[in-house]
Amino acid sequence: MKTSFIALFSFALLLSCEWAENIANNKLNEENMKSTQSTSSFKGRSIVFYNVENLFDTENNPRTNDDDFTPFGEYRWDEERYEKKLNRLSEAINLIKEKPILIGLSEVENYKVIEDLIETSEMTDVNYKYVHFDSPDRRGIDVALLYDQDAFEVLESKKIPVTLKNNRNFKTRDILYVHGKLSNEIEAHVFVNHWSSRREGQKESEHKRVRAASILREKIDAILAKNEDANIIILGDFNDYPTNKSLQTVLRAKEAGYEKEGDLINLLFDEHQNDEGTAVHQREWSVLDQIIISQAIYDHKSGLGIKNQDAEILRENKLIFTYKDGGQKPSATYGGRKYYGGYSDHLPVYIVLK
Repeated sequence: MKTSFIALFSFALLLSCEWAENIANNKLNEENMKSTQSTSSFKGRSIVFYNVENLFDTENNPRTNDDDFTPFGEYRWDEERYEKKLNRLSEAINLIKEKPILIGLSEVENYKVIEDLIETSEMTDVNYKYVHFDSPDRRGIDVALLYDQDAFEVLESKKIPVTLKNNRNFKTRDILYVHGKLSNEIEAHVFVNHWSSRREGQKESEHKRVRAASILREKIDAILAKNEDANIIILGDFNDYPTNKSLQTVLRAKEAGYEKEGDLINLLFDEHQNDEGTAVHQREWSVLDQIIISQAIYDHKSGLGIKNQDAEILRENKLIFTYKDGGQKPSATYGGRKYYGGYSDHLPVYIVLK
């Protein structure tokens, strides 16, 4: 009887140990699975920049110069045209096969147009949120960053004013800075830019873009001083070419293979050299929209890398308008005051993460 009891007790103890071990193993497997999902969730996803060409709502803002983009303004900007614009933009973004995890935007009027864009049918399959601040631009256009909140956590965000020394009347778009984590572990510093235009002429306006570059470079240096292998991503419409002073000399964004310690890498440098472009002026293509990264990303040092170590211009046929003589340009919403109902006067640019 005693022997039977001891045997039964030993058997029960063995089962209890096996049960506890199985629970522990299952928990470990779950944690490993979560870890694997966490580290891989951004892989194969894209980061996009898109100048969306005057994404205004139809309401008049008395504090900005947006009168043309109202139903009775010069552009006859009504709800029908506004809705078509939103759908066109979401359609263009959806042409990128690798679903965007981050989308930098320029020429958005306010938070309302960003929310309306996110709510279009082609954008709702990703859980997008956004970071946006009003800037002092006279037309009321800003930059913004959309992010998939299931794969990117915002740790810090702020606007960086671009001011000119001895000119208090100068008003332009702020630079947007967002510090966050991809998949809960890979830190990244993202800057979204829309530098001053060349409307006054390239030489006459260059000092404005040089000033923006110097302000941005100060922020980059501060980040690199704390972590020389920081993941830094700079998106924007710079209104300058990769070889211009503001980008190549002041910001120190170089062609891959020609960088020195502390330099950044401009992933659209080769497109510029090959006479490709993201926008057209007087029938000539130019690379104004660019993606610039830190060397740590290019070399895949800190957990974040770029597929093919290059950026792409989204040059799909439906985004292009072709003249009768064969010349081409982005299919814009307006040409002067004439309404065409296209997408934007810029093409999107993007990178794919690995």
